[in-house]
Amino acid sequence: MPEPTKNTETTVTEQKTVQVAGGSRTEITTQTVKTGVQVKWQQDGKEVKSEKTVTQTEHTKRTLIVDNNVIQEEFSVVSGDTKVKEEKSAPPAIEEQSKPKDDVPETPKEETKPKVEQPEKAKDEDESSSVSTPPPDENARSMDRKGSVGQQEADKDSSQISTLFIEKPTSGSVNVGGDIKFIAKVEAKDLLRKPVVKWLKGKWMDLASKAGKHLQLKDTFDRINKIYTFEMQIIKAKENYAGNYRCEATYKDKFDSCSFDLEVTAAPDASHALDIRSAFKRSGEGQEDAGELDFSGLLKRREVKPEEGPEIDVWEILKSASPNEYEKIAFQYGITDLRGMLKRLKRMRREEKKSEAFSKKLDPAYQIDKGGRVKFVVELADPTVELKWYKNGQEIRPSTKYIFEHKGNQRILFINNCTLADDAAYQVCAGDEKCSTELFVREPPILVTKELENISTYCGERVELECEVSEVDANVKWFKNGVEITNEPRSRYRLKVDGKKHTLIMDEADRGDSATYSVMTTGGQSAAQLQVDLRPLKILQPLTDMTVNLGKEINLKCEISENVPGRWYRNGQLIHGNDRVQIFHKGRNHRLVIQNALVEDEGEYAFVPDLYLTNIPCNIHVIDPPRIHFDSLNYPDNTVVVVAGTKLRLEVPVTGEPAPKIIWSRGDKWITDLGGRIRAETYPDHGLLVIDSAEKDDTGTYRIMVKNEAGEAVAHIKIKVVDIPDAPQAPEVTEVGEDWCIMKWDPPAYDGGCPILGYFIERKKKQSSRWMRLNFDLCKETNFEPKKMIEGVAYEVRVFAVNSIGISKPSMPSKPFVPLAVTSAPTMLAVDNVTDTSVTMKWRPPDHIGAAGLDGYIIEYCFEAAGGEDKPKFTDEELNTLLDNIAKVGPQLFGALSSQASASDKDKIWAEIQKHINTVGGNNRSIQDIKREWNKLKKQTKKKLEHNKAQIMLQKEGEPTNILELTPIEKRVEVILQIKEIDSEDFHEEPEEAEEWIVANPELTDKTRFTINGLPTGSRIFVRVKSVNAAGPSEPRLHPQPILVKEVIVPPKIRLPRHLKQTYIKKVGETVNLVIPFQGKPRPKVSWKKNGSHVDKTQISIRNSECDTILFIRKAEKSHSGKYDLKVKVDTLQDKASIHIQIVDRPGPPQVVVIEEVWGENVALEWKPPVDNGNANITGYTIQKADKKTMEWFTVLEHYHRTNATISDLVLGNEYFFRVFSENMCGLSEAATRTPNSALIEKEGKAYKRPEYKDFDFTEPPVFTHPLINTVAIAGYNATLNCSVRGNPKPKITWMKNKMIIENDPRYRMFSNQSVCTLEIRKPSPYDGAIYTCRAVNELGEAEVECKLEVKVAQ
Repeated sequence: MPEPTKNTETTVTEQKTVQVAGGSRTEITTQTVKTGVQVKWQQDGKEVKSEKTVTQTEHTKRTLIVDNNVIQEEFSVVSGDTKVKEEKSAPPAIEEQSKPKDDVPETPKEETKPKVEQPEKAKDEDESSSVSTPPPDENARSMDRKGSVGQQEADKDSSQISTLFIEKPTSGSVNVGGDIKFIAKVEAKDLLRKPVVKWLKGKWMDLASKAGKHLQLKDTFDRINKIYTFEMQIIKAKENYAGNYRCEATYKDKFDSCSFDLEVTAAPDASHALDIRSAFKRSGEGQEDAGELDFSGLLKRREVKPEEGPEIDVWEILKSASPNEYEKIAFQYGITDLRGMLKRLKRMRREEKKSEAFSKKLDPAYQIDKGGRVKFVVELADPTVELKWYKNGQEIRPSTKYIFEHKGNQRILFINNCTLADDAAYQVCAGDEKCSTELFVREPPILVTKELENISTYCGERVELECEVSEVDANVKWFKNGVEITNEPRSRYRLKVDGKKHTLIMDEADRGDSATYSVMTTGGQSAAQLQVDLRPLKILQPLTDMTVNLGKEINLKCEISENVPGRWYRNGQLIHGNDRVQIFHKGRNHRLVIQNALVEDEGEYAFVPDLYLTNIPCNIHVIDPPRIHFDSLNYPDNTVVVVAGTKLRLEVPVTGEPAPKIIWSRGDKWITDLGGRIRAETYPDHGLLVIDSAEKDDTGTYRIMVKNEAGEAVAHIKIKVVDIPDAPQAPEVTEVGEDWCIMKWDPPAYDGGCPILGYFIERKKKQSSRWMRLNFDLCKETNFEPKKMIEGVAYEVRVFAVNSIGISKPSMPSKPFVPLAVTSAPTMLAVDNVTDTSVTMKWRPPDHIGAAGLDGYIIEYCFEAAGGEDKPKFTDEELNTLLDNIAKVGPQLFGALSSQASASDKDKIWAEIQKHINTVGGNNRSIQDIKREWNKLKKQTKKKLEHNKAQIMLQKEGEPTNILELTPIEKRVEVILQIKEIDSEDFHEEPEEAEEWIVANPELTDKTRFTINGLPTGSRIFVRVKSVNAAGPSEPRLHPQPILVKEVIVPPKIRLPRHLKQTYIKKVGETVNLVIPFQGKPRPKVSWKKNGSHVDKTQISIRNSECDTILFIRKAEKSHSGKYDLKVKVDTLQDKASIHIQIVDRPGPPQVVVIEEVWGENVALEWKPPVDNGNANITGYTIQKADKKTMEWFTVLEHYHRTNATISDLVLGNEYFFRVFSENMCGLSEAATRTPNSALIEKEGKAYKRPEYKDFDFTEPPVFTHPLINTVAIAGYNATLNCSVRGNPKPKITWMKNKMIIENDPRYRMFSNQSVCTLEIRKPSPYDGAIYTCRAVNELGEAEVECKLEVKVAQ
């Protein structure tokens, strides 16, 4: 059996069964798909050659005429691989019935077969046939037929207009065993992704599943041209590969399809070279023979020897055979479509049921030509039954088209003038029974009755291609070189239809219209050649040579015999029209007009007519007098400035035709083009003056002269050579500050021919060679203030001069200088202590010390009653001037910006304020007077503001008030303080009447506390402190108030901390450190007593200061417990406090533990409290028991408060010991008291005497079972050292580093778990690298193990 997907192309389009009257003439007609196909008529497998038969051929129509036919005969027509059977019978009625054709394998001439009527095939089952057979059900048949027609029309439309393919595969031919390739191309410019392309054989067989040894599919993508190429290659073709193929392309909503044929030419003796094993090979992917298109070749090539005997009806054999033998019978009798056979057999069995309503039903199908008349006849069993006719489910009503007749039991329906709309499924209903049929309307082919004729014409002529067809308004398609011509609105082709006449019109033919034009109808085609040639060209007026002055018009004109466009060329280059160049074409005349002729317009011109290999030449010559275009260089005053040392290339554009001669001169000296530092060069369009390495002497006026045969021109040019300025003189540093200095210098002697724009300043450290630029904006002055230098470091500075040419060489460095600054004033000056004859002051170091360091302090004092002359008060004018300046520069002195200003900057500001005030008042005020007056105004204003604020609060409460009014000066001070936020002071007011300051320390003191002795009692002094360094003394820090020299007594008072007001408890060995603050002046006397006795200072340390006392015990013992009394005394005044200290420890074990009684499973124990309770109350006891066999102790009771207990639930027969621990707030006692005797829990009955055994000695000295290993650790990451040790009793572990015991070091942690000893080193450093030793010691011996630890720093 063939594969269901086999689809061999059929060249014969239909198969018929014709019924005619006996003895009459019969015409059997068939039609091929294309012309030129060789067709053979056969009868019983033999070629028809008889006097009764005549064959005719007309285009694609093939006709067989049989005379005097009296019997039923069967004819077949063979075309290539296609064989169609034609049956002719002789019943009385003549009726043409259309039957679906089957694809019958080709049979050799000597092959004979039993007559087999092929089963009908459903469209979805038989994909190897080119025409689908309707299914038995009439509605399904109708819908499937319409779908098939729609599919054919869709294929037809898609073949006409290609939406995706730019190159389609074409039909081809190949010999058996040869290779052939089909190519399809899709343009990808408008596609976002790859299209889906399928290769199909016939209608439905997708060849992608057959790819393999004989079939290969390939696709590529050309990224440059944006084209997808899809290839299908057939390798070692076989005869059954021939047929119709289709290629489909799909992209989103776009679809394109094209069909092509493959013809496989058989080898001469192919039938004898049959390999039965290869014929039966299966098809499948991945196997050796994957890619076989079908496996029915065996059936096609199988030779069946003719058998003599009667004709066999296969259907009768199938009806009586078992279903298990169907396949065997089908193969035996050559039935290839087993599914169709089974369906028909099933339908035949179903049709055997006799109908009750119909005695004769409609035939399965009818076929009629378009315009013909068809007759449907049914015969009823009961003529009284009402009958209804339906077309596609719609009831048919009588009309001129549909005529109903009744003849006895026959019911007849005539359909007149059949059209394609009548092609449908018809149904007749008689009661509940139905029978159906299908009508096929065939449209006759349209023939070309008048062929196209070849035409030869000239360009521009009107061309008409004309043909005639057999039908009016028939569908005719025109093609140009195989490409369809469509009648679109903007197409240059027009299609004209006049009845049967069809005309293709081209109004103005050109050479591109030369081609093969063809017309195609459904029944024929015609082709003709169209040749369009050019007319011979004649030059009626040629171009002439011209000489034109520069700026004039160029007018070129020529005339040719033909009205064709052309192109103008200059020196072989195409000329394009623009505003200056105009191209004219009128009829046979051509003109080129160029306005304002330029030198570039000179050359050889030519006019070339389109489509002709002829050119019309001429020459144009443009002349011009010489000119010098120096103004185009944009040099001011014709002066060229050049930098000294650089190369000058002065290009002066010149024009003139012919090219002028250029001469350069300076004064009376000509400049030649010979080699030298100054030389001239001549070029066609410019003159060049070259000066290598320009110098100052090159400055001057130069003359250029150009001349040619049309005249001459002269121009003068000035050349100025400029250079960088000379270096300035070495700068001088006039003043030095903390991190700044002031420097000055003189301008350079030579400015380089350009004005000095400014200066750059650089500095460096004396020991360094690296200079640093201080200003990036030019300094316009000849002085500068460098800042941000490091104090105490020697510096040098230098200067660069800058003009428009560049930067000069640096000046010589200045003399080295060192920035130094005094420190700021000391801070937090306060009175520490006052006696009747001395005052002790204390302070803090200055906030800013600087690089000069701090050498010490000077303490000065003066008496308040020292006296002095009265100074004139500040006038209102002076005060207003002071406030104006404070409002302007106050933020820099006292506000937010004061931190950014240095002491020298502030001194300068105060000097400016002093200058303004003395200018106004003329009283020669000092800076200190001005500062003092500002402080006075500020304090006075603040005092009044605070007073008024308090009075306003009283006024709100309803009490009488006295609000003070501010003077105008005070109001201005208030505004300045509030708005400008100027409130802090950068200076301290000097004592008003102090004229002489006394130095209290002749030598500098480096301490921040000093006592001034020898002062008279009751006097008042002012004190100030200055810090001193190498730069000198700082601003003084003055105590704001006078100090009374008189000692003040403060009663003593002990401020006992809260936690010491209760009993202070510590464990034995802990540190006791008690700090008790107190107050009192003069310095109190402190005394300690313990339990009424003086403290033993050998055991307890006492340290006293002016404000507190400290009691310190390094390791507390129980003997340190007790009551401590503290007494603080100043003269006759004193204060006392008591502190209770309790030092506690673990208690001792109970005194005696005895077994009072044993009964049953119970034991009664009794003991006495311990002698030593650890200086704390006993909180409970812990009782443990141990079996005498194992001596393992288990806790029975915890936190037990009584001194007797009963132990229950003991095991009978066991003997127990008991022990008791005492417990207080520090924990359990270190040892326990054990019962001297054991308690035996006896069983009832005969007593058993246990044998005595010696206890096994488990004791052993320490042994390391796992040693330490040398380790490398990374610095910063924890490291661990591990080892394991065994020993009994449990050994004591000690870790050592380089033989030094490690203890109380928080960087080391030591663990011991299940005999595994671990030393953890937290974040080690390279210092931790050493030899580490682990020592284990017990009473039987000791053991050591060591390793090396290396600590590396991470890279």
